[in-house]
Amino acid sequence: MTLRFRVVGFPVQVHPLFLLTALAAGITGWWTPGRLAVWCGVVFLSVLIHELGHALAFRRFGHGASISLHGLGGTTSSTGGRTLTHRQDLWLSLAGPGAGFLLGGAVLALQRFTPVGQAGGLVGYAVGALLWANFGWGILNLMPILPLDGGHALAAVIRHRGGNRYEWLIRGISLATAVTGLVLAIVWRNYWLGGFALVLGVLNLEPFLRAWVERGYMRKIRHASQRQRPTVDSHEASASIEGFLAQLRPRPGTSRRTSAPPPPPPPAPQRASHPEPELSELPLGSQFMGEWLLGNGLPELALPSLRTAFAEAATSQTGHALATALLEAKRYPELSQLLASPGAAHLGDETLQLIATRAEAAGQSALATRARELRQGRTSARAPRA
Repeated sequence: MTLRFRVVGFPVQVHPLFLLTALAAGITGWWTPGRLAVWCGVVFLSVLIHELGHALAFRRFGHGASISLHGLGGTTSSTGGRTLTHRQDLWLSLAGPGAGFLLGGAVLALQRFTPVGQAGGLVGYAVGALLWANFGWGILNLMPILPLDGGHALAAVIRHRGGNRYEWLIRGISLATAVTGLVLAIVWRNYWLGGFALVLGVLNLEPFLRAWVERGYMRKIRHASQRQRPTVDSHEASASIEGFLAQLRPRPGTSRRTSAPPPPPPPAPQRASHPEPELSELPLGSQFMGEWLLGNGLPELALPSLRTAFAEAATSQTGHALATALLEAKRYPELSQLLASPGAAHLGDETLQLIATRAEAAGQSALATRARELRQGRTSARAPRA
């Protein structure tokens, strides 16, 4: 069950996988339940402060924001506002680790100038855990790998310098960093770091795999179309020659002037057809990855894959997944654009009802009205007419 509350005006939701991840990260403390409980509290506080840094930066640049704590940590999403510049995106990426460093610095100063945590016990453990969670995780989060803040900062710098021409370079650096982290995890025998690097590596490898699969799919289509081109079969050619010679060969009892009509040519043998691959054969890598991320409470990370899946095959299933991710990520302007686009025809009645209900609950009355109008218009069109 998802926990929801508000902090300094920002809506926060905590996914159940967040607690499981915190427990897995503190697995060494299972023999002391008190330490495990302290560790979970430290992780919750530290990640929340980190995401509040991003949310306050969004507010500084004229955006609303919402916070989600999930299995991979936390995500802060914009709920509306003008498009951010690359420079603003860079500051936004650094605001989260900066907030964590401020919290860690406050704890370090408190430890240095007061006896808090110096006597050991659970208080001392909490102080040490807070320092690690904010300084250690802050430094790790600045690594140049998407979707970490360091990866977003790297992307902002590269896009500011060269536009969108070097998206492959951003993914390439992220993938190389993930591979390096996986190798170090194997050397250090750090299973948590290895699993974390593996997940991030898969997320950054997916665009390359999708492009490779799509190129192979297009080669299959070209090959199939070439096999369908009309060609002269050797059996058909010999039958045609025999029919032509039969027209010239005189039959018994006839003269060469009045030759009998030529016999009908033998029926051409039926050739095996090679139909082009159907669109349904298109690999569903984007759809699978997007729905998996969405099901694990990561709507922001799921959106690129779901947009690609909907663009490749606009069906009611892909449309429902995309609309759900946009609702979870509070991307109401993008939902309005979707409903105003031709792609709205592929959204089912259940999807439109979901949009209307969730938008009404979030105070987006215009979006809810538009979804209801589309649904009612379809109902009227399907109604029998006298």
